[in-house]
Amino acid sequence: MPSVLHTMGLGGRSLETVLELLAVARVKRVVDIRRYPTSAHHPHHAAAVLHGALRARGYEVLALGDLLGGDRRGGFERYMGTAGFRRGLARLEAAATEVPTMVLCAEREPERCHRRFLAAALEERGWKVAHHLKTLSERTARGEMRVVRKTG
Repeated sequence: MPSVLHTMGLGGRSLETVLELLAVARVKRVVDIRRYPTSAHHPHHAAAVLHGALRARGYEVLALGDLLGGDRRGGFERYMGTAGFRRGLARLEAAATEVPTMVLCAEREPERCHRRFLAAALEERGWKVAHHLKTLSERTARGEMRVVRKTG
């Protein structure tokens, strides 16, 4: 099993910036976990457009928003106890075991996104989770990537 699963939030980023983050992470597969993979403000974030652009550049794309997307009735933490979540988690782990993988969601900051709960579940199962927050051009002195560790 690969030791790291990568995540990124679109957060209004351009397609070029998304591609730069994917290149930095050296992933081959993108797993889109957006429950509603569209954007009124960023048409290039719509699933058909984004997935097509990623495939055209050689990335494999897997959509798991139906099983791992946020915005759940009762909250995502509650949803994590369901068979649907377990199926989605198993599919994500199987995909990430095969090739280096980036999980993609809408919210840029993991602290404001259900990715934080997904990351905790993955870490409990032995994965390290790297949230890619900055591109090379946006890089701070601390770098473009941060590994989130479960606390408490």
